[in-house]
Amino acid sequence: MRSGSGPHRNTRSRRSSMRNTALPVATTALDDAVLVVPFDGLVDTDNERDTEAGLLSVLDRAAARLVVVHVRSRIVTPHALRILLRASTRTSTRGGVLSVAAPFPVARRVLHLTGLARPLRLAATVTGAVHRSSAGCAHLGTAPGRAARRHGTRRSPASPPAVNRRRRPGGTTTPW
Repeated sequence: MRSGSGPHRNTRSRRSSMRNTALPVATTALDDAVLVVPFDGLVDTDNERDTEAGLLSVLDRAAARLVVVHVRSRIVTPHALRILLRASTRTSTRGGVLSVAAPFPVARRVLHLTGLARPLRLAATVTGAVHRSSAGCAHLGTAPGRAARRHGTRRSPASPPAVNRRRRPGGTTTPW
C-alpha cells in the first residue's frame, strides 16, 4: 500500500475524529510479541478516567511483551503523561515493556522536557519504538561499560590532561 493512500487520505475528517475520541478500541498487533495501541485526542480532567480505563483494559487483555503506545496528538497534556506512566508501570509489573511513539515534534519535546523520554522509551515512529525497546540502546538500562563489553569493544578511559613537563637528559620528566 502506498503512503498517503487508504482510509486516512482525508486529513480533515481524521483530525476532527481525533478530537472526539481519546482511545479507540482498535489496536494493531504486529506479531504475538508486539502490540500497537493508538492514543488519540487531548486528555483532560473530563476524560482522564475513561482514557486510562480504556488503555489499561487493552494492556490487561494483551499477551504481548512489547506495547507501543502511538501518541497521535500534537500536544501531550499532564493528564496524558500520568496515564502513560501508570501504563508503563502496569506493563513492567507484568514483565513487559512499554514504549511511546510520538510523530509530532511538540509532543516529543514535552516528553523530553519533563524527563520522561527515557523512562517511556520515546521514539518518533512506531518502528523506532519497536527497535528501541527490542534491540536495546546502550543508554537504556545498561551502564556504558556493560554495553561496550556486550558489543565486544572496550572503552578506553579519557587520557589525563597534558602537563607541561621538561625532559631531563636521562629520559625522565619533571613537572616544573
